[in-house]
Amino acid sequence: MNTNNKNFFKAFIFSSIILFFVSSILAGCAPMEPDSIHRLKVQVKKLNKKTAELSQSDTYLQKKLHQMQLNTANNGVEISSLNAKIRDIYGRYEVESHNLNILQKRFREYRLMVNKELVKLLKLAKVEPVLPGKTSVKSVVVKKENSMEYGFKKALSLYNKKDFAGAAAAFRKFLNKYPQSNFTADAMFYKASANFDLKKYPVSILEFHKFSQIYPKNPNVPMAIYLQGAGFLKVSDPSDASILFRQVISDYPGTKAAGLSKQALSGLSK
Repeated sequence: MNTNNKNFFKAFIFSSIILFFVSSILAGCAPMEPDSIHRLKVQVKKLNKKTAELSQSDTYLQKKLHQMQLNTANNGVEISSLNAKIRDIYGRYEVESHNLNILQKRFREYRLMVNKELVKLLKLAKVEPVLPGKTSVKSVVVKKENSMEYGFKKALSLYNKKDFAGAAAAFRKFLNKYPQSNFTADAMFYKASANFDLKKYPVSILEFHKFSQIYPKNPNVPMAIYLQGAGFLKVSDPSDASILFRQVISDYPGTKAAGLSKQALSGLSK
């Protein structure tokens, strides 16, 4: 009950007491007129009614105060839960960032090693004479590149024909045979896409993530992150998916993946 109501209540009680004493004094001093007694009773009834109303108002306000306290406590719990989720996401981000740094370092080291071996092969190709019945190193490299391109195009053809199981197997075989080539990045992306189309969402999420971390400049990265989010919608909390959708919209505006991410977020808000 607020201060004004309390003062008003006290005023009524005080008035009731005064009227009671006045009526007692009048009753002791001289007989009262019937009209005066009637008016006094009416006033007493009004005061009693006002007192009851104030009592009900006080009870109502107490209930409201209790409800507000409960709401405040519930909001505090929700905020604590949200803060815990944010800390968890940040922790996962730190772990993934650390893993990315390790992968990038290993990739640079591996690329340096490959470049050194390639330089050696080129030197051999320049100085080694081509004997009858003997194939040159340059010829071997060309044949390997042709075989590599054929293997990739064959797997991609299966994917375009919507033979996703065959495509996933073909891309897996290609990546095992050619772990570092001009087609490796695209092979990783389409292998993950094939698994997504096969509804192997946990597998595709991990493969899209690995692809995005190793080849962050590849033009398929925006779509890979979007498909990661779409996969999370199928197997996890929508809040995880919304984080990825917002990342695509923020980091890759104007792309097809950004448009699809906006549509997905709009669907989540309904």
